[in-house]
Amino acid sequence: MTNLKPLGWTGSLLLFGIPAAVFTLFLFWVLPAVAAAGTDPLLTFHAGFVAPLALMLIAAFVAYRLEGRPWTWAGIRERFRLERPDGRTWAWTAALVALAVVLLPVFPVTAWIQGLLANVPFYDPPQGYSSFMRGLSDGQTHIFGRPFTWGLFVYFVSGLFVFNILGEELWWRGYILPRQELAFGAKAWLIHGFGWALFHIFYHYTLGIFLSYLPITLATSFVAQRTRNTWPGIIAHMVSNLGIPLLMLSRLLA
Repeated sequence: MTNLKPLGWTGSLLLFGIPAAVFTLFLFWVLPAVAAAGTDPLLTFHAGFVAPLALMLIAAFVAYRLEGRPWTWAGIRERFRLERPDGRTWAWTAALVALAVVLLPVFPVTAWIQGLLANVPFYDPPQGYSSFMRGLSDGQTHIFGRPFTWGLFVYFVSGLFVFNILGEELWWRGYILPRQELAFGAKAWLIHGFGWALFHIFYHYTLGIFLSYLPITLATSFVAQRTRNTWPGIIAHMVSNLGIPLLMLSRLLA
């Protein structure tokens, strides 16, 4: 991979810290302000969640172009490590998915950590944000104040994949990690995994929540560096975020 510059400590802090600040701004100030204005919940969700994810996806491709790379699938595939997975990569992907959706839920280490350190708070989330999150779905038949429909299901899943999954994975594992590997070598996944956990500061109300993120953020970073491929993270990230889509699908098929 040519024209790739090492990303050391300063660059890593900036490229993890700026997105964290942007997301915190959107979720804790923009979203409550939009919700308080009486805006439709679906539009509010886009203003608070989708907008910063879209910015991250755009940033990945802007950074790609700033490296002087062409608008070709071959160039994008090489730079973001989107080569077709081989058997070894699929094996690592299966292990990562198993960790995310089987091992951690069955052996609730993360829940235990959260409970153990729940009394070590970082901050209290804004009331407007908390209220919106509590009303996001009734957990039964509605989301964004709308009944489940096939159109909403397709829209939600496609939006989840394009903005949340691709936005994060192309930025973190596609763009940043290869540059960190040049600076930190075999230990890059450790620094990357901690950085990705810290990026989610808008969810880390307590020390327990932060530490509970580390098993999956470190594992994802390790597999991405081990395979030199972004697909394991994309697939595992998507599978682990299918809770609401699967709920919608179960109701629609009932």
